[in-house]
Amino acid sequence: MTENIMEKPNSAQVCTLQSSFEPGFVADGDYVIGGIFPLHYNQEMPDLNCTYRPSAVKCNGFDPRAFRWVQTMRLAVEEINQSDELLPNHTLGYKIFDSCAYPLTGQRAALAVLNGLDEAHSHMCTGASPLLAVIGESGSAQSIVVSRILRPFRIPKISYFSSCACLSDRRKYPTFFRVIPNDDYQVKAIAQLLLRFNWTWVGLVRGDHEYGRFAVYGLLRELQGTRVCVAYQEMIPLLYNRQRALEIMQVMRSSGAKVVVVFSAEGEMTPFLRDYMKQNITGIQWVASEAWVTASVFTGSEYYPYLGGTIGFGIRQGHIPRLSDYLHTVDPQRYPTNPLVQELWGALYGCTPFPSLGALLPPCSGQESLLEQHSAYMNTSSPRVAYNVYKSVYAIAHSLHNLLLCQPGSGPFHNNSCAQSNNIYPWQLQHYLQEVSFSIAGEEVNFDLKGDSIPYYDIINWQRGTGGKIEFVNVGLFDGTKAAGKKLVIQEERIIWAGHQSK
Repeated sequence: MTENIMEKPNSAQVCTLQSSFEPGFVADGDYVIGGIFPLHYNQEMPDLNCTYRPSAVKCNGFDPRAFRWVQTMRLAVEEINQSDELLPNHTLGYKIFDSCAYPLTGQRAALAVLNGLDEAHSHMCTGASPLLAVIGESGSAQSIVVSRILRPFRIPKISYFSSCACLSDRRKYPTFFRVIPNDDYQVKAIAQLLLRFNWTWVGLVRGDHEYGRFAVYGLLRELQGTRVCVAYQEMIPLLYNRQRALEIMQVMRSSGAKVVVVFSAEGEMTPFLRDYMKQNITGIQWVASEAWVTASVFTGSEYYPYLGGTIGFGIRQGHIPRLSDYLHTVDPQRYPTNPLVQELWGALYGCTPFPSLGALLPPCSGQESLLEQHSAYMNTSSPRVAYNVYKSVYAIAHSLHNLLLCQPGSGPFHNNSCAQSNNIYPWQLQHYLQEVSFSIAGEEVNFDLKGDSIPYYDIINWQRGTGGKIEFVNVGLFDGTKAAGKKLVIQEERIIWAGHQSK
């Protein structure tokens, strides 16, 4: 028995993948970064019967908006690889996985991004990690899980959409960075908004996760000693439960509070709002958190009678010159074996270019034109989350560029040494990430000691646009760097309120 335990395993026993979880997109490079995105927003849990091996969690509800974020990461990498100034003579590669907007499947994505793609690509632990950094995740609950998995390997991670104040705790999340403001600033902004419009009787609804819990706690703290009172607090289950949702809607319908502040993610808000519309509830003035205030899934004309006039704080918009053209290059003809591209076509056109695969949708050519009406995917006029993804990739590239410029004897590491360009450890890259400062499209990008970035929000109002669809109109801003009393700037005359009212 002892001899068998001590016997040296052969190579086949050393590294065997127990299940296959394919990346959505992969590209080779001198230095590899990971990407984790919520390409689906619903999950179908397997039957947990312990008499057989359970199947994998099935992801449903393809999200074209998140797919756009993925293409933004790929575009940024391609731009950097073509640059003569940033990382010259070096290339970035990537591995991009789907988290399905859920902590459990986010954990699966984190483990997959650490692994090789198969046994032949799995490096033995004799040198630095082949993965230098990760771009991800979207929801704070997923970021918490992914950060805990990456922490022992000291791999830095930049989130483009996780705003929970809890993630600023450097003791728990020492490798976490983000290009979205800490929620402490958002709750201050919402509190000021409620006071500004004399909304003194409000309801609070949150998702069942750390993001929602910390945000509600922070808002209640900000409202202490003010004239604003909270009529009720309700929670949408993380795994959507229609009966529980209907109970929440009954509270909303019967309450005298007609202003409702919601800290939730797009994933659970999608089925919740569909059921809300079926209940034909109107007259609610929604105050949306940044997690769903610019979600294009809610821009259909059918949403306007129930959600028109929504106001909230959105991520600062930017400009990505080549994004629109790049999105047009992604089609089934160029990616005939990529299931995500097939799902994109199903979401945009309601058809499949590969009917032989047993799809339930009618067939199409795969050569259909991408139109502006496909706003969930093609809206590039005012990128917000996509712009954060773009900044994240460039932050890693600038940090790596600075690392490679290190002169021996003048480095920041032991005995003034530099990192070895052919054997860079992720913690060495993090040193430079903490110090990085660069400008992109006129905006300064850097991180404070907690990994947080500049606290700035646009104030977004949901108004009726062409064809009755909802448009996100910028009606002000919140600048957390300004002095008290000057942080919130609102153009009240531009706001349309619930019920299509102008006041």
